Amino acid sequence: MNILLLFPPSWHPSQPYLSLPSLTGFLQHNGVQNVTQRDLNIEVLDALLTKSYGAEIITRLHDKIRELEQGSRPEAGPGSDDHYARAVEGLDRAGYLIDRIEPAKESLRNEDFYDLERYRESLFLIDKWLEVISTLYFPTRVTVVDNQLPSYSIYSSKQLLKAIRDEQQNPYIELFRDRFLPSIFQDAPDFVGVSITATSQIIPGLTLCRLIKETRPDIHLTIGGSIFTRLVDNLRRCPGLFDLTDDFIVFEGETALLELVRQLEGKRDYSKVPNLIYRQDGKIIVNQPFYSENIAQLPPPNYDGFPFRLYLAPETVLPVQFSRGCYYKDCAFCALTLDHQNFRQKDPGRTVDELAALSAKYETPFFFFTDECLALSPTKRLCHQLIERNLNLQWTAEMRFEKNLSKELLTSMRDAGCLKIVFGLETFNQRMMDFMKKGIQQEHVRRISDDCVELGIAVHCYVIVGFPTETEQEAMETLNFVVQNTRLNSSYGFSCQPCLFDLEKEAPIMSDPGGYGIRRIMRPASEDLSLGFFYEVQQGMTPEQAERLYQYVYEKISEVVCELPFNYSMADGLLYIARAKARAPQPASS
Repeated sequence: MNILLLFPPSWHPSQPYLSLPSLTGFLQHNGVQNVTQRDLNIEVLDALLTKSYGAEIITRLHDKIRELEQGSRPEAGPGSDDHYARAVEGLDRAGYLIDRIEPAKESLRNEDFYDLERYRESLFLIDKWLEVISTLYFPTRVTVVDNQLPSYSIYSSKQLLKAIRDEQQNPYIELFRDRFLPSIFQDAPDFVGVSITATSQIIPGLTLCRLIKETRPDIHLTIGGSIFTRLVDNLRRCPGLFDLTDDFIVFEGETALLELVRQLEGKRDYSKVPNLIYRQDGKIIVNQPFYSENIAQLPPPNYDGFPFRLYLAPETVLPVQFSRGCYYKDCAFCALTLDHQNFRQKDPGRTVDELAALSAKYETPFFFFTDECLALSPTKRLCHQLIERNLNLQWTAEMRFEKNLSKELLTSMRDAGCLKIVFGLETFNQRMMDFMKKGIQQEHVRRISDDCVELGIAVHCYVIVGFPTETEQEAMETLNFVVQNTRLNSSYGFSCQPCLFDLEKEAPIMSDPGGYGIRRIMRPASEDLSLGFFYEVQQGMTPEQAERLYQYVYEKISEVVCELPFNYSMADGLLYIARAKARAPQPASS
């Protein structure tokens, strides 16, 4: 059986994503050899950023403008006066951009990447070029990392089924059909797996699935990824989605995918496939209980076949995983713990062996730990072995502002190659910390952030504005911690991402909304794939007030944070920090 695994747009273009390499490594470790994996996200972007494609765009813009000039134009949407104005403006810009788009792309792949002005200019040119392309599909807007089709809600299965067939507004139909389907079918796959892990992949990913199933209905197609893990109950009520795919694999996919392949080659008893959701005799079946992997026995990810030269970075940054799940998992707002039902940790020695092998095989010292947060004791052992073996790796990871995250451990992390730590601060107000069940204290946040700065470890802070019952004054306390802490916000590599609170499906807060000050929860009836809810509160800022304050917080934090590269991409920021470290003396251990 020929197996093809696909990762669709849109995702960040600096590095590969971990899902396909994890599945490929597992399948091949278990004797399934005919596996091909393709990162269509970067392949599609690379195709868009070419002069040859640009020439086609200019011709089509001329045609579109003539078409819009001849017909009557509606007030809004495709064919409107606004569409005409955007197309004229796009054509005017295209002549300037077409000769600069390939050099901009190549600049991000070579040493120009480290020239901050050239880096910014390249990203700006690419964004403007994608804006020109988008005018053909107005009001759609494609960016490097996202796509918006304002006419459609990605949380409505009914609207999604329309969006993936809308030739006027969906650019991926034409892109996939004309430029990628021939190569997808070239190796005669019997099985295609599509990984949809982010909301930005929903429309492109489902568009791809539709085209594959309509062109080759004999191919068994499976969708996996964390998006649909959070929509298990919803999938039971969305039979139309099963016209696009044969089934979904939810939660962790390694053993499930292996068993599905074996069943397809054998008796086709899908009831034996863990974590599978499928339609049989008109009924949607969910195979439970859901299975969690023994990650101590998982092989390392396999990145063979990934087009490393296409990523918009001069060095390869590989995502890896030391653990699955969250060892803390009590934060009231967090739905991430659903993806991995329980916390499991790899052996530190085995992880170091994997890092050494991956570094040698793919010729890179740069790694990005995707763990929800590293546990302290295993991290201590991991760092000890990295230092002992002198591997000279450079990496970033996520941790908590734990009381026991000592300066000694931070020093060991620094000496083991940790360049940046990502923290979920969320709030600096102690009442809100307690109310969110963060399990942290202000004094520990101050001490750990100061230790990181002193040791030369860059810091990232996630901040949440508008958690239920939060007042404006409490939110301002968090803002002031960031903007008035000059020592922190001026430290090299610092970044901070404020987020507006979203009442997410499956978050712990949903088990007792009244206890968190939520008076009423609402969801539009049409949004049968909703990942969140509208709500009303009993006290504190209303959602509308929180949104206004969030905009203010975002603006103020942007004044003290280096947007590019550190707030734009963790991978890009990692490379910038590594370059700065290589050119500057290291802080002394203390």
